[in-house]
Amino acid sequence: ISQYVDSDRFTVSLSDPTSTRHIVLNTTHDILGDTAVRKALQHATNRQAISEGIFYGLEPAADTLYSPTVPYCDVDLEPYAYDTEEAARLLDEAGWVMGSDGGRSKNGQKLELDKKIPVTLAMSTKPKTISEYLQSEYLKLGISLNIHGEEEQSYRDNMKAGNFDMVFNICWGMPYDPQSSLAAMRAPVYGDYAAQQGLEDKAEIDQAITDILTSTDEAERQELYDFVLTRLHEDAVYIPLTYETNKALYTSELKGVHFGTDQYDVDFASMYFE
Repeated sequence: ISQYVDSDRFTVSLSDPTSTRHIVLNTTHDILGDTAVRKALQHATNRQAISEGIFYGLEPAADTLYSPTVPYCDVDLEPYAYDTEEAARLLDEAGWVMGSDGGRSKNGQKLELDKKIPVTLAMSTKPKTISEYLQSEYLKLGISLNIHGEEEQSYRDNMKAGNFDMVFNICWGMPYDPQSSLAAMRAPVYGDYAAQQGLEDKAEIDQAITDILTSTDEAERQELYDFVLTRLHEDAVYIPLTYETNKALYTSELKGVHFGTDQYDVDFASMYFE
């Protein structure tokens, strides 16, 4: 698609974000249970480089778990800026000391994390490429990231059971989000439930999500969404990477091309030639 962006004959269009590619951090892990480490990983992740270098700019960098264009998700959150100096500072303050071998350790324990990726899904090449890039970047800060590829069913089973440090995931997308993927955080559906078990405010988050699903008061619902999205963001459980988009490539003579309300809606009836 990217080779046609400047074409006179063809037009490339991108939809608003449909869902978010992200990494889930397991807060029950002895290392990732420390909020400072999770925040350091946030600052160590160059989302813009992933957007441009892996997705050719066709998926914008993601600052939050849900795009502000998703209903209820335009919440005032301070993005975790790419800042390796801040990442190093957080790790230093948390007691993870850089050694002569270029790796960090604390009380004899190495700062070493495992990341599971699916190897049998159609999307598997992207998690692998992203993970290998992050592996290289994190190593510069003394963080060792081990990548493990797993067959799809095994991958999903381990996510549900919480047998992971870090896993790759994607939000459900429009029109299901934010309510559907948030609701799934209250039970072992994917990795979210297990990953959040180390949070002190897990019970509050779950109760707020339950209230979202039952409230009919729009003002109350927005207030609850603000609370949940703010807590998850400040708890640094998720590292958002890019916002998935629908992409259209068509002859410039075709008129009326637009995107629908969800990622599967293609309104052919509105398209025409003059």
